[in-house]
Amino acid sequence: MKNEKLYDIIPSQDCMYLMHRFSLHKQMAQIPTSLTIGMELDFGVLQKALDIVIERNDCLRLAFVKKGGKLKQYFRTGNSYKAEVKYFRSKQEQEDYCSADAKKPVRFEKGELFRIVFFTVNEKQYGIYGNFTHMIIDAMGISFFYKELFSVYAALMQNDELPKPTDSYESYIIRELEALKDEEKTAKHEEFYKNYFLEKGEPFYAAVHGMDFLNAYRKKKKNPEARVPLAYNPLYSKCDFLTMHIPPEKASRIFDYCFCHSIAPESVFQMGLHTHCSAVNERIGDVSMMSVCSKRATLQEKNMCGCLAQPLQLRAVLSEDMSFDGGVKEFVKVRRSLYRHAAYPYTKARTMSLDLFGYGPIQGPNSFMFSWIPLPVGGEFGMDFEFRTYNLTRYFTPLYVITMPDPKDGGFNVCYMYRTKLSTKQQIEKLHENMVDTIMAGIENPEITVGELLDKIETKQ
Repeated sequence: MKNEKLYDIIPSQDCMYLMHRFSLHKQMAQIPTSLTIGMELDFGVLQKALDIVIERNDCLRLAFVKKGGKLKQYFRTGNSYKAEVKYFRSKQEQEDYCSADAKKPVRFEKGELFRIVFFTVNEKQYGIYGNFTHMIIDAMGISFFYKELFSVYAALMQNDELPKPTDSYESYIIRELEALKDEEKTAKHEEFYKNYFLEKGEPFYAAVHGMDFLNAYRKKKKNPEARVPLAYNPLYSKCDFLTMHIPPEKASRIFDYCFCHSIAPESVFQMGLHTHCSAVNERIGDVSMMSVCSKRATLQEKNMCGCLAQPLQLRAVLSEDMSFDGGVKEFVKVRRSLYRHAAYPYTKARTMSLDLFGYGPIQGPNSFMFSWIPLPVGGEFGMDFEFRTYNLTRYFTPLYVITMPDPKDGGFNVCYMYRTKLSTKQQIEKLHENMVDTIMAGIENPEITVGELLDKIETKQ
């Protein structure tokens, strides 16, 4: 350590640390991804580019230590990371390797922040696999990392100037820690969340797999009115992984709808997921989920790696006479109100919600977590590429839904990491089908009601 300055971890990191501390399997707090391209890469130059990226992005040089029982962090100087190079004989061999590594914990408390591998498949495809601890980076940070790496690589290959410098994660940490000292703003955040949690009464666990798990809990507790089961039991954490594709013609219509309404695709996908959950839970209109907020509003925040994101507890109560357009607008409204209070730590909001309704630590109404990753699809990386995420095999939520554009064909990829104790592959496939059908029906006829959308789903069952 020498004389490096120690910092507390910030709220976004504390959220990831919560997963790490209270899980039996430590790979939950990491992000394994790969990026594959069809052009040849010079791995020697790529290593030089990686050295430069690590030097330019200080979050990749973090170190964590315990002081007085609390986790602290500091920034190291220098870079000595050497990426391993792998030569795979087939795509399946590459996928098997990445999938196996994805479930091996990245031991950030022991100095390991990431594992990076350069690879080629039959010398026809080239790429990079990275498995990063979530303590130093989030999904948007991963996208920025790849863009930065290949921008620097292109500059080195063409003997051009390097891209503009990235912004400092250390400066962001300092601002975040200072903001936590503002008692007046903290009080306003707390008042908002208290009203937000209580205004619609006790929430309901509207699971993607239907009422079975909640009904079993009601029977066990002899309480037919119970609304929230023990869905976050760490013993149920085993997960499987399924990626479903939305073709480009449908993706184009979704993008057009979002452009016309000046909204991000998140609200449209959430509307589709809400409708399915309502349909399989006796048409209840009360659905709660965790929605990942990137917290990258400024140009400075967008120009860095780092862990900035944290989940927000999003609850939408939709009536059956509300239109599809009205439902989407409700999601936009709720998300915007939550975004205004995104500076309030998720861990504190979570504790407040548990206390207000008398829930235990493994209870919660959020039946899944949702994340939107706006991957570049217009050549921003300077090349066509395939982006993959991998199954952690264990996770803390019943389901994690990750949506992103597919750079190969302009469609969407939707990744579902689901707890096998709670959901089956067939139920996840039905969730995807109903979500897409709901969205397309709503875009075709924005005035179609929630009740009519539910009727469509029930007719297919």
